[in-house]
Amino acid sequence: MSRIYSQLILVLLVVCGGLHAQESQRIDFLSESFLRQTQLPGLSIAVAKEGKVIYAKGFGFSNLEDQRPMLPSSCIRTASVAKVLTATALGRLATEGLLDFDAPIKKYVPYINRNYVNLTVRQLAGHTSGLKHRPSGRGYQNKQYTTIKETVDIINGPLLFEPGTDYKYSTAAFNLLAAVIEGASGIPYDEYMKTRVFAPLKMEHTSPENINKLTDRDAEIYYHKKGKLKRDKLNNGSYKVPGAAFRSTPSDLVKLMGAYTDRGFISGKVVEDMFASNSLPNGKKTHVGIAWRSSIDVFGNAVIEHAGSWRGARTVLVYYPEDELSLAVMVNAECQLLIEETAHIFAQFFLNGAWSTSRLSVNEKIKVVHHSKEGQVQYKGNLLLDLGRGTLSVESENYLKSNEVVQLQNGFALSTFYGLFFMEIDTSSILDGQVYAYRTRNERNPREEGPLLEFRSLD
Repeated sequence: MSRIYSQLILVLLVVCGGLHAQESQRIDFLSESFLRQTQLPGLSIAVAKEGKVIYAKGFGFSNLEDQRPMLPSSCIRTASVAKVLTATALGRLATEGLLDFDAPIKKYVPYINRNYVNLTVRQLAGHTSGLKHRPSGRGYQNKQYTTIKETVDIINGPLLFEPGTDYKYSTAAFNLLAAVIEGASGIPYDEYMKTRVFAPLKMEHTSPENINKLTDRDAEIYYHKKGKLKRDKLNNGSYKVPGAAFRSTPSDLVKLMGAYTDRGFISGKVVEDMFASNSLPNGKKTHVGIAWRSSIDVFGNAVIEHAGSWRGARTVLVYYPEDELSLAVMVNAECQLLIEETAHIFAQFFLNGAWSTSRLSVNEKIKVVHHSKEGQVQYKGNLLLDLGRGTLSVESENYLKSNEVVQLQNGFALSTFYGLFFMEIDTSSILDGQVYAYRTRNERNPREEGPLLEFRSLD
């Protein structure tokens, strides 16, 4: 039996075991629409409920040139989702009593640069340390690093602000956290991640990326240029493995959340601490804890999540604590994708709620108001729906020109070049509706912030 055929059988078993066939067809249609509108090569999705993978499927291609399909087992760059892999190791060590989130890191890393000796794990993992995002210059990117100490040694320069007083995203901070893991455990970082995190959680396809040892299982990387999809040149990410440069699959990523639901792996008290937002001296919350971001989706659900973007990858891992549901989305291309809300919309197929059997049909000329930082712009357009599927067309030359619409459990998905946006449609009197676009670390439902688009029937 061929490897591809075996993977397809696995997909069918997983899907049929966790979803009704009709729901699976809806996900397939929305995923294919997503790829058409975003013009991306491949998409891979996995979902786990109460610790068990209930859905895993790939769409499009992991390699366009060879027409190699994207499979659930295709390994994709994690980008910054790597940060929550490293954070999970920190949580495990804290549970074992080997690590204090608030102790100066000099306790664990005796060789640390004197500028950084009093930084804490909480500051580094919560991006309030004042450390720069990346080291200065570019020469450090040309080397294959083999130890964490080497990657710590390239971090230099003064702090940007007094630790704990401001927020500044830093991937370099996670090199220091990897050194903390080594110091606290007495085990090299790579080995600790493999034997103490990935193996117990059955994450069999997750490892540091080494561009000299990739196989056909590894997805190629792409980017958009002048409206066309281009294959990117592999760059060496060994200088930032703990914060960006693992390879993994969505199935492995959702298995990671088992560490937070199995209280024997990370204690409930530590999980609560890791998910809680840090606060600045002025009282403002960062909505980031120990790497994890807390937010609210457009449906009003509390979510814990982290996304990533790096050459050849756009990724996200979302956890719904009230439902014990986790969902991972991975794309093998660098792109301007609002991936958190895209994942939130895919999650609607798996969260509790009754699906309506009614499918809306509409064919209306509409007036569209586009809200942006520059102000409001009005367009004419057309909304066409046939049994819950169709298009929103706008008389413009930007990304609004023509986008596909798919009916959801609660509302609609507007499939655009920038991902899936949530759409509301009201037909109780005159047809009108709204489209919402948002990012992450929301303090309240994004619908309360106002829509990206408003539309209604032409008078």
